[in-house]
Amino acid sequence: MKVDCQWFNTNLEAYFCDSLDAQQLQLVADHLKTCLSCRSEVQAIRDVDPMVKQLLEYRMTRAMAAAHAPRRSGRRIGFQLGLFGTAAALAGILVFAVFLNPRGPAGPVPANQTALQDTAASDADAKTDSAVPTTRAKTDVPDLKAPEIKPVPEPAITDNAPAFLVSDPAGYTRSLEDFRGHVLLIGVWSADQPEAAQSIQRLYQAFGNRKEVRILGVTGRNVERPVGMTFPMAFNNGSRILETRSSNFVVVDKEGNVQMRGSLAGDSNALTTKIRAKLDELGGK
Repeated sequence: MKVDCQWFNTNLEAYFCDSLDAQQLQLVADHLKTCLSCRSEVQAIRDVDPMVKQLLEYRMTRAMAAAHAPRRSGRRIGFQLGLFGTAAALAGILVFAVFLNPRGPAGPVPANQTALQDTAASDADAKTDSAVPTTRAKTDVPDLKAPEIKPVPEPAITDNAPAFLVSDPAGYTRSLEDFRGHVLLIGVWSADQPEAAQSIQRLYQAFGNRKEVRILGVTGRNVERPVGMTFPMAFNNGSRILETRSSNFVVVDKEGNVQMRGSLAGDSNALTTKIRAKLDELGGK
């Protein structure tokens, strides 16, 4: 069995739910050691935990404050337990929602459903303490709606800019030193040149399983991954990308020296054959 980016993305939920067998887990571990894109995706999902913890602490703080308010003891305990249960349930729902729907939480509850819930709660309060009039107050709830994400401006590329400096999807910076000891194949693409991304994908399918080869598709900061593309993605961090223009590629040897340049356009079979010969020459087995 071969574990590549496509297989890992299909079985991502099973990986986090511990549903893979021992052999599959070992293959996934080996894949994550060499695949920057999949490793970044795993880290991004794990980073959800601090957000859930922060929400839970917020709700617990409000529950403790309510417990010390001047109320009748029976209702105070019930109110505290109710808030604690709500916080735990809300945290669980948030984890499930973020994992299965990374675009964010669901929309607001319909008005008629909210009215029914408020009516039922009012009836319950009336039965519990009919002699004492109660006033229902709204409880402040933190706004879970994700803020609007504004595009990050592209850094200016000057003559004094570094030769090669990129960032992976998790925000970690990478230079040529991080790839020393491997043959590096870099393809540069942009949103208005989808053919270049398709060529990088074909090269990744042809050479991505070579242990000594690393493949990167470098683009601008605000460009999203095209549908169906699984090659490792990186964003230019204000560098000259080894003087490589969009829709072109460059091959760098294990010592960080440029050994080949060319265009990603044209006959894909001829391009693959030409790059394969160079990788074989450089020891990218």
